[in-house]
Amino acid sequence: MSVRAVLAVWSLALIAAGGGVALILSSDRPRPVANAAVVVLIGLAFVGSGLLARARRPENRTGLLLLLVGFSWLVGALGASGDSLLFTIGYAESALVAAFFVHLVVAFPSGRLETRWERRVVASMYAVALVLQPIWMLFDDLHGLRCDECPANAFLVDRNETLATVLGVPTLAVILGVLLAVVAILIQRWRAASAPLRRVLAPVYVSSGATIVVLVIQNAVAPFSSFGADVLDFLTVLALFTVPLAFLGGLMRTRLKRTAVADLMTKLAEPPGPGGLRHALARALGDPSLELAYWVGDGSYVDPDGHPIALPDDGGTRVATSVERSGRPVAAIVHDASLRDQPELVDAVVAAAGLALENERLQAELRARLEELRASRLRLVETADVERRRLERNLHDGAQQRLVALSLTLALDRRAFESDPAVVELVERTRSELADALAELRELARGIHPPLLTDRGLKPALEALADRAMLPVELAGLPDDRLPAGVEAAAYYLVAEALTNVAKYAQASKASVRVERVNGSVTVEVSDDGIGGADVGRGSGLRGLADRVEALDGHLDVDSPPGAGTRLRAEIPCEHAAGL
Repeated sequence: MSVRAVLAVWSLALIAAGGGVALILSSDRPRPVANAAVVVLIGLAFVGSGLLARARRPENRTGLLLLLVGFSWLVGALGASGDSLLFTIGYAESALVAAFFVHLVVAFPSGRLETRWERRVVASMYAVALVLQPIWMLFDDLHGLRCDECPANAFLVDRNETLATVLGVPTLAVILGVLLAVVAILIQRWRAASAPLRRVLAPVYVSSGATIVVLVIQNAVAPFSSFGADVLDFLTVLALFTVPLAFLGGLMRTRLKRTAVADLMTKLAEPPGPGGLRHALARALGDPSLELAYWVGDGSYVDPDGHPIALPDDGGTRVATSVERSGRPVAAIVHDASLRDQPELVDAVVAAAGLALENERLQAELRARLEELRASRLRLVETADVERRRLERNLHDGAQQRLVALSLTLALDRRAFESDPAVVELVERTRSELADALAELRELARGIHPPLLTDRGLKPALEALADRAMLPVELAGLPDDRLPAGVEAAAYYLVAEALTNVAKYAQASKASVRVERVNGSVTVEVSDDGIGGADVGRGSGLRGLADRVEALDGHLDVDSPPGAGTRLRAEIPCEHAAGL
């Protein structure tokens, strides 16, 4: 809105206000000075707020609605005229003020009517102002409880009290219904609004809600009694006057909020600590729920920890503001949708934080690459376990079954050669070697991936492993519940490899195994009383176990002083292995 247009509208408002004041002061109505002051203050307050809103957000219809309320209020001063036509126009126009006011309140803050219900409520009020009240005025002389000294109704066609009542009661019912519906809409919006949006809505909703409540009481009482009418008039004027002040306060609050940008730049003079940038931006924009997303290429974004994140779709309660430097995307600030009504503030914050966001983007990208590496290691572990299970099934269903069948065949052949002791001895010796080979194959298959681990879980699998061990093994703290498959596999192979090493190299007399689940992690500890001296750096067995544990974001510690036994302790988080 150009400066010339602003001056033209403001000049027109001053002329209308001056005319209204002159008309009121020249009338014989009671309290002319007070009434003139009310007309000028409320009318110019709405017009001034509308001009400021139009200048700041020309695309938002809130400013236009404020102007319509202000000018229609000023025109309503015609109701103080002694001329019949001017008086009637001013009286009829008061309903149009109410219609514009209802439209303004329901459409705030976007300036648009979002739902079909909102459009119906506002349309009903316009129908009252433009259809129902003009028809009612054709049959009522307007000389009711509070208009005994008013001029004649220029629109009167036939004074008919019965018909005026028949038309007036539904009109009043519609007005009350509309006002109550507006209150319900405001309450529903408030309950659904986020904290930042509530800060925007609060001043306007309090002032508008108070005005509507007073209007409901006034419209419900006025047709039946004049008791307390002056008090209700005063409360209505007072509440209505606070509405443009609430809008002005919101505009000033936005301007004062920009001082937060200076504070933001001061805080960003030094590199912020972990989470410091997000906290500083959230404070500058007044949105504690603010989130940061960093661009890593191909339209993908990650959070500060490097995890993939999806930006919100348009039209929701959350929106994303893109941050660019040198023509390329750097990050996105995900904030409350209400901040779209403060684009200058958002742009200033984005400009101030651009360099800091670019620096953090590099760190987030590094974390994303590390996350991809971790996911890759997890996939390798999962693939290896799948292959172990497949190989175990193939050995069980293939080679073992063939060897069992061959043993049965030899047993049948033995009967055919019972008369030849040499052949019988050869068959028995072959069956014995075949039984040993079958036992070794079964042991190999169980070592590759025991079916007991898959079918029943870690506790039964470790108990079976301890029973087959070549030295006494004490088990403690084994969890009864199932763990994530990846954790169970890592814990089992850790214990199996450790017990194998104890039997081969430790010269130990006993070993102990403890498995505990604490605070979302599983701790596996294997210890012996052997000669010690184990080293992860020597040999592939312990190194492979360490790789498996670290692939699950875990850590393996080996404590093996010479002559004092060996203790392996692994801590494995459950959350990262839940999908394995």
